Amino acid sequence: MSCATISLRRVLTTFLLSLTVLVSTSAAAEVAVTLVRLTSPVAPFTDATLEIKTSPGAESTIVVIYKSGPSRARGLVPLAADRAGRVAWTWRVGSNTTPGQWPIEVTCRKGEDTGALRMSFEVR
Repeated sequence: MSCATISLRRVLTTFLLSLTVLVSTSAAAEVAVTLVRLTSPVAPFTDATLEIKTSPGAESTIVVIYKSGPSRARGLVPLAADRAGRVAWTWRVGSNTTPGQWPIEVTCRKGEDTGALRMSFEVR
């Protein structure tokens, strides 16, 4: 068997495995995630708040990405939505945070179902 045949088999196997994952995950429903409020713009060394509405009980995670990388601020922890489906995070924007528009990614999961919301906020 030639190297080309082995490489082609690897590519096809990888493709089929990827397709299987895609098909199995496409059966899951999308969890609705809606922005309720976002503090923006904010100044360095002040608090920012993001509130969303999602499915009650959904596990929700947030990632705020600055120039230096993902924030490790104390308030950015996974939270479960309350009975009304509300989740809110409040975190302190660092005193040395570079001014600009910074992305925020929220992912909500309930069982096999997931949903996501992407937005940005401004630090002045």
